[in-house]
Amino acid sequence: MKTSSIILVICVLFITACSDDSPEVISGEGIFKTTSGAATIEGELFLPEGDGPFPAMIIIPGSGNEDRSELEPFAAILNANNYGLYIYDKRGIGGSTGSYPPELNDPTVFLSARADDITGIIELLKSHEQINESRIGLFGSSQGAWVNSLVYNMRSDLAFIIMVSGGIASTGLENLYCGLTDDPTVTIEEAVNQLSDFTGPVGFDPLPIVEEMSLPVLWIYGNEDRSHPARYDIDVLEQLNKSNFNLKVYENVNHEIVDLNTGQPPSDLFDVIGMWLAENNP
Repeated sequence: MKTSSIILVICVLFITACSDDSPEVISGEGIFKTTSGAATIEGELFLPEGDGPFPAMIIIPGSGNEDRSELEPFAAILNANNYGLYIYDKRGIGGSTGSYPPELNDPTVFLSARADDITGIIELLKSHEQINESRIGLFGSSQGAWVNSLVYNMRSDLAFIIMVSGGIASTGLENLYCGLTDDPTVTIEEAVNQLSDFTGPVGFDPLPIVEEMSLPVLWIYGNEDRSHPARYDIDVLEQLNKSNFNLKVYENVNHEIVDLNTGQPPSDLFDVIGMWLAENNP
């Protein structure tokens, strides 16, 4: 082989070796897109002032068709605590394309599809110059709390999890509870007591995953939740008594973590979250 041919082969091999599948390094805040199967997930990153790298939180919303704009107020709160915040539109909503499997046919398949969307976002953040890739965590409310568990089960690189208004009772138990509390004459205590007799389809059960969680987890509940059996969850968490779990229960507060008298979130809610983040993710 001629010398020129050898040099050409070496150059080709060098270029091929350098053209691996490493994620592109990104920087700055703004709108980003990730892919999840055939879907494109559009989200937005908000960063604190400074160069970083910063810890980051991804908010996983519950059920419903609201787009990410409703979550934008969280940006100022998280940025003030020196955290980056990533919010996104669920599949088929806002700037995101695609659709989920039918929710009622198999809740595990539906929730797993939602979890797949989050893994793509995590990879995006891990490739960001101003994000500390070892300090990325999740905030999931209601249905999003179930998604939290599935993402944790899929990955070993999460730094923390915040569970709000859910995360312990199975989808089957929640369906039974909602059916009972739809009747305004049924008290929450009566509905929770009937859960012990449940013999229907369990659906997705996060408890085995929760029992194995070893990272810091903050649980937030309202004691007057008529959408999810919060009091059932609270009892289970107290029995588990895991040292890496912190539990905050608000009296007279509903599923949306809104006080039934004032119509507002508890005045210390964001202080509680900020202090917990500071203590568990310094």
